[in-house]
Amino acid sequence: MKIVKSVIIGVSGIAAFLTAATVEAAQEMPVEAFAALPSLSSAKLSPTGNSIAYTVNQDGRRAVIYQNLDGSGAGILPPPADAEISQFFWATDDVLLVETNTLARRSAFVQKVDLTRVMSFSRKNGKFTWLGKPKKQKRHSKFEGTAGREFYSQYERIVDFLSDDPNHILLQLDFDLDGNPDVFKVNIKSGKRKKVRGEYRGIQNWYTDHNSVVRAGFGYDGDKVFGMIANAEGNWNTINRLEWTDMFDFMGFSSAPNIAYVSGNSKHGTNGVYKLDINTGDVLEEIFSHPKVDIDGVIEHPVTGHVAGVVYRDDFTHTKYFDKSLRIVQRSIDKALKGSVNTIVGKARDKDLYLFYVTNAENPGDYYIFDRKQGQLTYFAPQREQINIERTASTSKHMIPVRDGTEIPGYITVPKGKEPKNLPAIILPHGGPYSGHDNAEWDYWAQFYANRGYLVLKPNFRGTLGYGDAFYLKGVKQWGGLMQDDVTDATKWLIAEGMVDPKRICIVGASYGGYAALMGVVKEPELYRCAISVNGVPNIPAIKADDKEVIGGSNWIKNMGLEGTKDTNVSPYHRAKEIQVPVMLISSKDDARVPYGMSISMHQKLQKHKKDSTYVQLENGGHSMVTDAARLKMLKETEKFLKTHIGKTAKTASGGRSGSKSN
Repeated sequence: MKIVKSVIIGVSGIAAFLTAATVEAAQEMPVEAFAALPSLSSAKLSPTGNSIAYTVNQDGRRAVIYQNLDGSGAGILPPPADAEISQFFWATDDVLLVETNTLARRSAFVQKVDLTRVMSFSRKNGKFTWLGKPKKQKRHSKFEGTAGREFYSQYERIVDFLSDDPNHILLQLDFDLDGNPDVFKVNIKSGKRKKVRGEYRGIQNWYTDHNSVVRAGFGYDGDKVFGMIANAEGNWNTINRLEWTDMFDFMGFSSAPNIAYVSGNSKHGTNGVYKLDINTGDVLEEIFSHPKVDIDGVIEHPVTGHVAGVVYRDDFTHTKYFDKSLRIVQRSIDKALKGSVNTIVGKARDKDLYLFYVTNAENPGDYYIFDRKQGQLTYFAPQREQINIERTASTSKHMIPVRDGTEIPGYITVPKGKEPKNLPAIILPHGGPYSGHDNAEWDYWAQFYANRGYLVLKPNFRGTLGYGDAFYLKGVKQWGGLMQDDVTDATKWLIAEGMVDPKRICIVGASYGGYAALMGVVKEPELYRCAISVNGVPNIPAIKADDKEVIGGSNWIKNMGLEGTKDTNVSPYHRAKEIQVPVMLISSKDDARVPYGMSISMHQKLQKHKKDSTYVQLENGGHSMVTDAARLKMLKETEKFLKTHIGKTAKTASGGRSGSKSN
């Protein structure tokens, strides 16, 4: 196979992502290089394979660039003034589908909510068409004084791309705002639509089979998981009538009319994927399982959008294809690019042309185009052109013993050119907490701190998803309990191994990780020299009350807190007086998941007790800090804070000044 190292012609004057210059090797890269959104990401081939589109960083926000492969026909879709572009797709070579997300206040809801919009964009005339635009509605009993107003859906979601009918898509919309959407067949050019599936109480997401027929729906009815599935003859059953739902979860339909894919426990204790006979309810055979990790979910075919394989993550994310032709192509690229993880992210509908994303622990990612007919692999562009991979750090997996004799996986990122010995350290527990595990893949947050000389440990505590049900269930209702103890034990293991300086350790995290950072310094006042919480959860009773308003929230909050004890006992806000070390609280004003006022209240509570507390507010970026500005401010502020408390010149005594500040 011939590998072409030249970069395909880019878009001059619109984005500077295809420059030939490299950043001069330096001990420290600019903070802006880590904070910047990917300079090029989410690349996709058009149906004919003659064009490509991708998101770029435009003034700290995501914009979409489209162009022909020879560099002609280029244009840009800038982000809307009041929203962010979250996804885009090719419908035809002339029409792009764009999904946007924003936070807005609506009369139907007490608090601000996330809103999604799906629009089509015509390359020919440069115009957008809002595909979910509502018609005039009559007065609704839920909204007093709203006669004649238009009620637009809160969430707009593409259900099926209808690859055999490129002028239409299936789109779910919820015009009456009851959380139960209808499915419409929508013309992508005119926006005209026809209902093909009515709403059903408890269904928030609908799914189609390989013939693009709506045959399943899942969601919540109050605090209970709810679902429906139909066989090929159109006979529907709710999941509470189906025995297989006690042990298996629906994943998607196969190409066979009455065969679906479900996930459930394998002989290894991890979750694998199985075939299910929809008519009989019999689980027929295992398709794939991994001995150490769960499957993450299904992967869609890059052309049809239908189930084509399964994804799992060990140290990296891998794909196991059911589709034979995709399997063969994957093997070819893996042979050509050994030592990297290579993922098919695009395919032309009309030719054997593929787009690959290639990465490893020290490389944030590159894009390649594979022409199978010509046997030619062409380098397209890097995902983060600001990052000099000669200065990135290595990440390795370690099995860490904890107090009950179990070993938990953890990933350690060591500064470039340094031995893991007596280093200042950052403990970085992940968010969730019941979410996918951290791994060895390139991570801007860990890489930034490693570039500044800190060893970074990302511990996968019990409760983390991905290592089998037994590992996950151990952490349920263990906020401030076993999950916290695992983080503590992982920190003490680092000290015992001589990797870190015990007087220079800070615990840092976002979302649940922010909670773990605060709770860590409550429970272990002598172990950590400081704590940083980013969009964290400082107040468990308050977040429980808030989450009741979210679809499925009543179910979710059942796993919060520590079984057998009052929520206030494991709530950092209620134990603020016990914190003895400096704390930094950072929150996004537009965070729809954890209200930023909770961090302000925690800061004020710490001030009341004369603790060393710093509060930093991010104006935008949401819960996950999706803008350049949010990431840059977060990294700059945490860098200063860390340098003060665990840097080379930091005082090593615990505690700190009695004053506090707010930014």
